[in-house]
Amino acid sequence: MKNKELMKIAKEIRGVITEKQKELDLTFVEETHTYYIKDKKGVVTTNFPSVSTVIGQFYTPFPDQEKSYDMSEGDLVEQDELLTRWRATADYANSQGSRVHYLMEHNILEMYGSYKEVRMPIFDCNQQQTEDGDRMIASGMNFVQMMHDRGAVLLDTEMVLGSNELCYTGQPDKVWLMYDKNGDLGIVITDWKSNKPKNFEVHHYTANMLHPFNEYKDTSLTHYMIQLPLYARLLLDMLQGTKYSHVKFLGCVIVHLEVDGNMTEYRIPKKFTDVVMTMDPLPRIEHVKEFKKLQEYKELERLRKLDILINGYND
Repeated sequence: MKNKELMKIAKEIRGVITEKQKELDLTFVEETHTYYIKDKKGVVTTNFPSVSTVIGQFYTPFPDQEKSYDMSEGDLVEQDELLTRWRATADYANSQGSRVHYLMEHNILEMYGSYKEVRMPIFDCNQQQTEDGDRMIASGMNFVQMMHDRGAVLLDTEMVLGSNELCYTGQPDKVWLMYDKNGDLGIVITDWKSNKPKNFEVHHYTANMLHPFNEYKDTSLTHYMIQLPLYARLLLDMLQGTKYSHVKFLGCVIVHLEVDGNMTEYRIPKKFTDVVMTMDPLPRIEHVKEFKKLQEYKELERLRKLDILINGYND
């Protein structure tokens, strides 16, 4: 009975969010990874940062340009080869992760009647990636069954969220509806992650995060602990002023899927989520934007100098 009730509520909330998206002119363009949204003046803008950019305010980014230059002792060709290897490694992992996420989203939506199409990302996986990914998918779907056993039903996948009060945007992997022990309706945010285990671990070189998370180490796990509650803030903001403004935030679960088929749940502590839910979400956002622009400029300069070195001319 409760399951049917939650399914009905989930459909209604999706409708509420759709209306809110129309009100905000909120859209997402997959090809350019661009969000469009009305600001408080009613002007459509693309300047609101996504959640991944928001997270960038709370750690010191890896200086790949400077590090690769130092490791190559100033040799531009050697630096280019090093950066190419680093980026190829990242692309390899991202391709496998994209396939895993796409197929799991397709599978779970199929369980709920395929009420919307799944955007198919670009990925190119070899046999090893496919076999490893299939084991991840199996354990990921086991997690779905665990959520069902806990009394949850899917609210939606990859919801396009945004707020002109909070001034950022994002898309949570999975949002669930369930009743808490007191019988109150609430949401749970979950996300499947397919990183290598070492990215979740603390090493001798691991630095601390920046305020207000400076007591935590700069790992992928900590980044995700910030990421998921940020999605919750957006969703709850979009529900304000509607019949579902009373919905509670019940928590977040990071689901780490490994190539051997193992799965680990990380429930984000309430103390941590309370900080994310109440902090200024954009304390250093201009610094992050300027850093990105500087890195883009440095990359163009690096390529220009490399071209001069190899081809022997300067435009």
